[in-house]
Amino acid sequence: MKCSKSWDLNKQPKATQMMGNNGERESPIVSHRLIALLEIPRPFNCAITFLSVLLGGWLGPLQISAHLLLAALSAALITGGGNVLNDLCGVTEDQINKPQRPLPSGRTSRTSATALTVLLLLSGLTIGFSLPISAFLIALTAVIVLISYNFWLKRIPILGNLSVSTLGGLAFLYGGFAAQAYQPALWPAAFATLFHLGREILKDLEDIIGDRILSGSTIPLSWGRSLTRTLITFIFSTLIILTPFPALIDTYGNVYLAIVSLLNLSLIYVLIRLWRTDKPETLSHLSHILKAGMLLGLFAFFFDRLAP
Repeated sequence: MKCSKSWDLNKQPKATQMMGNNGERESPIVSHRLIALLEIPRPFNCAITFLSVLLGGWLGPLQISAHLLLAALSAALITGGGNVLNDLCGVTEDQINKPQRPLPSGRTSRTSATALTVLLLLSGLTIGFSLPISAFLIALTAVIVLISYNFWLKRIPILGNLSVSTLGGLAFLYGGFAAQAYQPALWPAAFATLFHLGREILKDLEDIIGDRILSGSTIPLSWGRSLTRTLITFIFSTLIILTPFPALIDTYGNVYLAIVSLLNLSLIYVLIRLWRTDKPETLSHLSHILKAGMLLGLFAFFFDRLAP
């Protein structure tokens, strides 16, 4: 699997070539490689996807079925496979933007990462095949979009960002269709799509140095930093305005409104910091704040449903 020009990552650094006295690789080296293989699918992202699918299917019946658990596992595996594929296809950029990641740092090889990608994606699809056909089609669509994004769409401004953000919303619908109760999942799906869209564009802004060196075609490079910040502000401002709406029409209650207000405060903080500076280290910090905000969004819907 070859997505872009890169250094030969099958050649490990000298530290990973060390042998014990008996000619066998020392156990710390094996341990480091296993840790790298566990790290590269980005477990936190996989966990968020797992919980998103569970929530999307739970909001209607307020119970977790076997089908819903399988859907959540399937989605987590597909997310992990997509993340590994993203690192494979973006390894050249990561040599500049994120050299600490497993592939550019040489802690794992391209061959191992490719095998892991195939294993995770096929496992996710195989589990999804046992679900209702509507749910399986969502899983299949997600895999197609992930592959298309990493090989083609990521170099098309807006379209690439939209493809990733749509997958964030599809996670809730996947759970809803697996539980055969998709309508309650529409609100979190819509909000998650907007949330991920803003975060994806902010991440493009964070990676602008490496993308510029490698002649990338992201929104910041095509439209400029100022217009990119304006677009992020518009997306998150729209989200801040829309998120109280389910409470205003009594679909959700005060618990939802209280938690989503905390989320909106964090978005306001992100926007204020974004306009003060767009240094890579600041943008990385803001991206992590947004990642934590994903949990707040899940909590808003979940705890409101638990409230009497």
